[in-house]
Amino acid sequence: MWIDGEWAYRYCRYTEDDPEIRKYISSSYWAYLYCKDVKDRPEVRKNIIDSDWAYYYCTYIKDDPKVRKYIR
Repeated sequence: MWIDGEWAYRYCRYTEDDPEIRKYISSSYWAYLYCKDVKDRPEVRKNIIDSDWAYYYCTYIKDDPKVRKYIR
């Protein structure tokens, strides 16, 4: 079973980037992958709150102060 938005990430990446489906991408990991692989969107980026994934986002995608504040 896919959890924490994995199915939504895969749907948006491989089928159609649908705004209704994006709402289900809720974990930091899947939000980071979405921003990296599909498109960096604020409504998905706001879910990157885990320290590790915030670090990866700021290092490899964009140094955003709203995400950086979660890096411990």
